[in-house]
Amino acid sequence: MSLSKKSKWFLTILIIVLVGTYAAYKYAYKPHTTIEELASDFSGTSDTFLSKVKEDFSQWNNKTVELSGIITSKEEKGITLNNTIFCQFREDMNISKLQTNQSIKLKGRVIGYDDLLDELKLDQCILK
Repeated sequence: MSLSKKSKWFLTILIIVLVGTYAAYKYAYKPHTTIEELASDFSGTSDTFLSKVKEDFSQWNNKTVELSGIITSKEEKGITLNNTIFCQFREDMNISKLQTNQSIKLKGRVIGYDDLLDELKLDQCILK
């Protein structure tokens, strides 16, 4: 049983479309990288990092950093380090044991800097 020339072209085009659709789906819906998997662009104290951010925030926006500092205030979903860096933790992190005046080290992504309030914001934070 021989396929006609028209049927061969149809099958070839169908296979190309299916492979292209599968590749586009895999590209569009690839799994997100977690903060644990990302390499840190800075590691050090929160005061040192804040001075670098004040020089040029655009260089640090959306970068992953590891910071150490002292908790100066605590909220339901985050903490403030050294009165100037607000760290919002991931939903799966339990921060109930953290207390003010406690020294910690964390990893997070820089999402914004408010120069009026002199406050840096991090999200997706995890404890190191």
